[in-house]
Amino acid sequence: MLDDYVNRLMRMMGLSKYQLKAYLTLVERGPLTAVSLAKYANIPSSKVYSVLKGMVKLGLVDVDSSKRPEVFMAKPPKEVFGMVVSRINEVVERAKPMINTLQMVYEASNQRVVKASSETLFTVKGLQSTKNLVRIVIMGGARDISIAIPYEQLLDEEVLSMITEASGAAEVKLLVTRGLIDHAKALPPRVNLRVRDSMFGAGFIGNGVLLAIQYGADYLSLYSTQEYIIEIARTYFETLWRESEPVNR
Repeated sequence: MLDDYVNRLMRMMGLSKYQLKAYLTLVERGPLTAVSLAKYANIPSSKVYSVLKGMVKLGLVDVDSSKRPEVFMAKPPKEVFGMVVSRINEVVERAKPMINTLQMVYEASNQRVVKASSETLFTVKGLQSTKNLVRIVIMGGARDISIAIPYEQLLDEEVLSMITEASGAAEVKLLVTRGLIDHAKALPPRVNLRVRDSMFGAGFIGNGVLLAIQYGADYLSLYSTQEYIIEIARTYFETLWRESEPVNR
């Protein structure tokens, strides 16, 4: 039970499976060399140094470089818990604008298609309506296009064709979840491709910004052409992009 609670807590910090195993092993066994940690935590020796480097950067692990080989030590769990609380508070504050946006989507969810409820944002319902807005956003002449897709239906032949055409005149960054890598690899090499394990929803940024959320078998999408909303979306996308893994093709 305690292990399950700790696992959930550590995942809230965005730790990978190996980072989680490494931290718990260091807590249980005390200071270890990288080789010993790989053995006890069942982490591939080819990955253990990169895992530890990331944990040192996150402030979860200290390293004693005066010893040869180096010895790694877990930060005290109470200290780590304080870091978790701090990060949760940061996430909550950043989420407030998104929650307000989702509230608008919720209130409109019983309508087939909702016209603009303000001059800033409007929502549409349905897969094809979402694809129509994708075309507007990425085929509108923007020089920089950023796309995040976790849904297979939004990376079908129709959308792949749009991305291919748009990439002929613009720099395109495409972020997908791991299950969509093979679909994305069908795109020309000029499309910059990265992958991550999960995403909240789909996003398209170019000549406007489009957020698409799947619920059940349908989609709700939020669209805006307001510059400050586009900039907020780009900032959030770039954060995801930096934290994601490049895909070699």
